[in-house]
Amino acid sequence: MGNSRLAAGCHLPAATTATYPTTGASGILARVQTDHIAAGLQTLGPATADAPSHHEVLIDASHLGTVRLFIEKKLVRHHRHSHYYWSAYRAEPVNEQEGLV
Repeated sequence: MGNSRLAAGCHLPAATTATYPTTGASGILARVQTDHIAAGLQTLGPATADAPSHHEVLIDASHLGTVRLFIEKKLVRHHRHSHYYWSAYRAEPVNEQEGLV
């Protein structure tokens, strides 16, 4: 038995042109506490198929000040069922001139 010499080439990485996010692409998202992110996501309501795919939400992250969250709608499928949900992918500090809307 053992491995076939023909199967040895199947472990090579795929030749894709996928672009990967650059360093710092998520902004300060890692420094924002999860309870602040959850509060920002709850302001959007449920994610549905008809909802827009991207949102921007301003939140007050206590130690960071006012932060703008960039949120996208995502879809997860399991067999015949599918579920939409919101996911934050970037956070940026807001200047004092912009303030809370």
